[in-house]
Amino acid sequence: MSASTYLSSLSMPSGAADCIDSKIRRTTSISSFAGRRRGAARGGRTVRQNASPPPLDPGLQQPAQKSRRASPPSAAISAEKNASPNFNAVPHREHAPADPAKFHVSCAMCLHILDDARARSARARVSRAGSPRRTDGDIVASGGRGRKALRPAGDCPSTPPEYNRPAVNGESRPARGAPAVQPMERSDFVHLHVHSHYSLLDGTCRVPDLARRAAEFGMTHLALTDHGNMFGAVEFYESCRGAGITPIIGMEAYVAPGSRHDRTREPPAHLVLLVCNPTGYRNLVRLASQAYTEGFYYRPRIDKELLAAAHEGLIGLSACLSGEVNRAALEGRTAEAQAAIRRYQEVFGKENFFLEIMRNGLPEQEALLKTLPALAAATGAPLVATADVHYLTQEDARAHDVHVCINTGSTIDDGARMRLASENFFFRSPAEMQQLFADFPDALLATRRIAERIRFDFDFNFNAGCLPRFSIEGVADNTAFFRARCEEGFTRRYPSPPPGARARLEHEVSVIERMGYVDYFLIVWDFIRYAREHGIPVGPGRGSAAGSLVAYCLGITQIEPLRYDLLFERFLNEDRISMPDIDIDFCMDRRGEVIDYVKRKYGEDRVAQIITFGRMAARAVIRDVGRVLGIPLREVDAIAKKIPGGPGVTLSKAFKEEPELRQLAQQDSRYRELFAVAQKLEGVNRNCGTHAAGVVIADRPLMDFVPLYQSGGVVSTQYSMEHLKKLGLLKMDFLGLRTLTIIRHAGTMIAARHGLDLRFEEMGLEDPATYELLRRGDTVAVFQLESAGMRDLIKRMAPDRFEDLIALLALYRPGPLGSNMDGTYVRRKHGEEAVQFLHESIAPVLRETNGVILYQEQVMRIANVMGGFSMNEADNLRKAMGQKDADLMGRFGEKFVQGAVARGVERALAESIFKLMEEFAKYGFNKSHSAAYALITYQTAYLKANYPAEFMAAVLSSEINATENVAYYLEECRRMDIPIRAPDVNSSEDLFAVADGAIVYALAAVKNVGLKAVRAITSCRDRLPDKRFASLFHFCEELGAQVVNKTLIENLAKAGAFDSIDPNRARVAAAAETAIARANARGRERAQGQLTFEDMFATQGKPVVLEDKCPDAPPWTELQTLAFEKEVLGLYLSGHPLARHQELMESLRSCTLAETEGVPAGRGVLLCGQITAVRTLMTKKGERMAFVTLADLTGSLEVVVFPEAYQRHKDLVAPERTVFIRGKIDTRAEKRALVAQDVVSFEDAPTALGRVVTIRLDAERTTVQALFGLKNVLAEHRGACPVNLIFHLNDKHKTLPLGPEFGVNPGSAFLREVNDRLDGPCARLHPVQAEEGVKTP
Repeated sequence: MSASTYLSSLSMPSGAADCIDSKIRRTTSISSFAGRRRGAARGGRTVRQNASPPPLDPGLQQPAQKSRRASPPSAAISAEKNASPNFNAVPHREHAPADPAKFHVSCAMCLHILDDARARSARARVSRAGSPRRTDGDIVASGGRGRKALRPAGDCPSTPPEYNRPAVNGESRPARGAPAVQPMERSDFVHLHVHSHYSLLDGTCRVPDLARRAAEFGMTHLALTDHGNMFGAVEFYESCRGAGITPIIGMEAYVAPGSRHDRTREPPAHLVLLVCNPTGYRNLVRLASQAYTEGFYYRPRIDKELLAAAHEGLIGLSACLSGEVNRAALEGRTAEAQAAIRRYQEVFGKENFFLEIMRNGLPEQEALLKTLPALAAATGAPLVATADVHYLTQEDARAHDVHVCINTGSTIDDGARMRLASENFFFRSPAEMQQLFADFPDALLATRRIAERIRFDFDFNFNAGCLPRFSIEGVADNTAFFRARCEEGFTRRYPSPPPGARARLEHEVSVIERMGYVDYFLIVWDFIRYAREHGIPVGPGRGSAAGSLVAYCLGITQIEPLRYDLLFERFLNEDRISMPDIDIDFCMDRRGEVIDYVKRKYGEDRVAQIITFGRMAARAVIRDVGRVLGIPLREVDAIAKKIPGGPGVTLSKAFKEEPELRQLAQQDSRYRELFAVAQKLEGVNRNCGTHAAGVVIADRPLMDFVPLYQSGGVVSTQYSMEHLKKLGLLKMDFLGLRTLTIIRHAGTMIAARHGLDLRFEEMGLEDPATYELLRRGDTVAVFQLESAGMRDLIKRMAPDRFEDLIALLALYRPGPLGSNMDGTYVRRKHGEEAVQFLHESIAPVLRETNGVILYQEQVMRIANVMGGFSMNEADNLRKAMGQKDADLMGRFGEKFVQGAVARGVERALAESIFKLMEEFAKYGFNKSHSAAYALITYQTAYLKANYPAEFMAAVLSSEINATENVAYYLEECRRMDIPIRAPDVNSSEDLFAVADGAIVYALAAVKNVGLKAVRAITSCRDRLPDKRFASLFHFCEELGAQVVNKTLIENLAKAGAFDSIDPNRARVAAAAETAIARANARGRERAQGQLTFEDMFATQGKPVVLEDKCPDAPPWTELQTLAFEKEVLGLYLSGHPLARHQELMESLRSCTLAETEGVPAGRGVLLCGQITAVRTLMTKKGERMAFVTLADLTGSLEVVVFPEAYQRHKDLVAPERTVFIRGKIDTRAEKRALVAQDVVSFEDAPTALGRVVTIRLDAERTTVQALFGLKNVLAEHRGACPVNLIFHLNDKHKTLPLGPEFGVNPGSAFLREVNDRLDGPCARLHPVQAEEGVKTP
């Protein structure tokens, strides 16, 4: 298998395998080779592929064995408590001699073995490699297929050792045999062949680091030439300009051997393209785009035809050893090489094509240096020296090697892995390049001459000129049309306008017109209109756009900005020129229809989605690097869990915050290397994808602005969202919101069952049942209100108006919660704390939030009312507060104080209020967004309060592919007393539905049935006269062999889908083959024109009565039935193995598994459930531990059982065991878990965990007969657990402890029997306290 095929089989990002032609190798040992190694013969340094690291001294000291090449000293870990270790000094491995009996052949070489003749040639080259010494002439004669990445594992680079290390303190080293030269100016050399981490497989340089490095070396220009793409062009441009460097935009293109449309495995040639001017930029953008949209085959490819059409403004370099010219020259095809040079000169112009020379320690490069000067002389193509940069420093070679392993799924010890052939693909200084190419001074100076020809800059001065023009038939004046739509909407929204409404509308319209955004608003208005006209649910708005009255009048948003004091300037500020940002939520299922409409209207070539880049985050990079380095998974997982979760976490911060991580690095050299490499790779791009919502629209083909990327048929931009904004392109977010799908589905069922067409936009926001549900905290499945913490806040707040919901969504965030802002709001709302306003002028601004500055809009209002700021200035103040710009804040503060004093406020008070504003601005939330989303919150709460069955059926349908979530919501349905029916071929639909007040399980939720079969079942059933199947045989015959098979029938039977036909599920499953065979036979009879018995009855107008009966089979037991339900539904439906023990579980456990979400980290709990999965592993000390999945009726939780606990309870830690587990909640990993301390079997739980049984009795209503009956129950369950009777009378109670002779064995049967006899939940077993421990049964 070729290297290209191998890489493609790993499902890498398109184009990610680009480096294998020239740098990455896969080595295969050939034990028959016994000749001397070339490196030994030529005096070079030998390399062993999989050398082990030398012993490391404690504290990250130098390797115990001295390396032959210079290495910077490794930094010792600081002994200070909070010191962050410097893991970036990675000790190099000592390179031991390779086994002379082995020789490694590159797999990339095999890419060119396209026929038997080439295969024989390759074998001949391997044979020649056994000679004592291989000269440069031999290399050229052999074809030099190895390229820069194909060094066999025993070979050494031909470059002497002095070429393989950086210069120290500016030392001068002569080139090979060359006379000493005078030091060149640092600005005389420019790196023109550089790869960043946007070369997704083989680059690790972060773009800002490249610019910083160039500046440190005193360089004036720098190029970026990533493989086949321009992903990093804008970031590179900005980074270089910020560092005082002139950026050169470029790309190392792949040129197809023939047409770009050909699908051939022959590898494309590399060609470096550099942008000279704006025309060159446009041409490179076109080439980079067409490489993906037209030429992609394993890699993005262009061809000579595209080059000829888009060459102007570009400079071409012959690239690395995979370049067309270099391939021909290495293979001795001098005439072909010369012809290739002349073709490129004809395309680019003679002065615009250069021959690259490199010295990265590869003998093929040295061989080319013997032939390229002659070719240059013959063709007039100048030589240019490049370094083919792939990583920043030579010390980064190890990290780069690991990065390649991560992307190829290999490990560092894999002898067949791909890797660079030397450690010399780093960013060299001008002095080092001069020393390497002292014999080619003109090639060095050529880099400067090329750089001085660059005349290109991005235009980041925003203007609306690239916005698409809105067009609609019959409209010539968009501005007039826009005003007419606004006026029409205003009249509809405000039959009796409130004071100031019309002035506000006119102000907004004028601002939009002055800023040139009329077309923008009409575009948004148009596609939202399309969505609503086609029944596609649209959200009420999101973000700051909800503050626009124009958006409200146009129907873009549904929340009234005047009523809730939402500010237009928070959305669009004339003083802050930037593209408006209107993000729209659509129904998840139909979002794509809106995007397709936009593409049709404005043109497929003018609309695209937006690329995203997945980067290596702190925890993920630890896991990836640990796998590559061969560190056991359990150890890596344990380390990763010590890294704090959440956004913004870096390894550097983790080392400062977690002393354990520093201790691990000090104690184990493997961990030191893990941390060192991980820190180098943290933040590096790993893959690319498509933004979930972002869409960009232009007024002309996008290919004129930005390069395009295509994957899986989806076209997206090569620039990410933040860079598109800087270029002034129109970006919109078409978000898919699952909740809108739920509301639509629920509304459809409500209309069908109740004949009501719910129109929320025409309804008020004062429904009493809705607020009663909210005050109870009954908000499972309610939008934004599901978490345990949120439910607690709701119950404390007890919302009774819509404004409370707006505040609720703003309060439930880390900042307000951490500052106790929620507590202040709640206490003041309920009159437990006085509402205070620091000045009467701001009382109207803060009254709705009980005097708490909660919203960013309130900060703006205070600045306007008290400080005299315009609303635009107030928005600038809000933004400055968010950016924490001290100088700017100082100027704003003085302006505010002066304005307040001018309005009669004392200076000291004004200063105090400004400081308070600044403090609260840290936590202030966008009220416009909170108000818009509160509307969705209200709607879902309304549905749950008034149409619970329909709402929950819609929720379940939205989670149909998430079994754990379905189980969670089914439990909520049971809590709400909504009956749940099993799937039924005679009543179920594809999704969850409602019938007679019960939720009917979805047929599509049954495993291995498939949506196509489900739709066939429902459509066939609906065509039947009685709308139902009479028997299994009838079912099979009606559907036919194309739909029905044995697996489908068995799985439907296990799910209970035939219970309406035959309640004996075992009998139905047993009859599957017979029913299918009979149905097939009848189908053949009908196909042959024969009339069946049933057909004769049907022709006489009589009902068909099928006497088919399933063979007798004993019914499945309850446990068998439940097990089969779990198998095909992923959950227990008709019951649960734990349900019979509900009384015991509720008595002993601290909470359900779902309720652990609200338990703080470190708190001890006692949980109960069934073990559904167990994964055991060995620790570093050779002790066994386990990761367990525990499940109950409400959900599941991971349990970590460390060795000591596992050793004591290993017999209980097994699948299907029902157990109680005592432990502590741990939240350090991505998911919360329970760290087990004790495990108790269900049978032993009453004795081991029970402390005392209490039986509550009503002193007035309890009869003597009841007491005698209770005495008999106690006698039947005699044991050692004490019993207390608690008599209640008139809100008082008296406890009567019974003697030891009445002790019981308080199992599930005892508790259930007592409760049944006393007609209620009277008996309860109280557990031992945590400090008492677990009693031995």
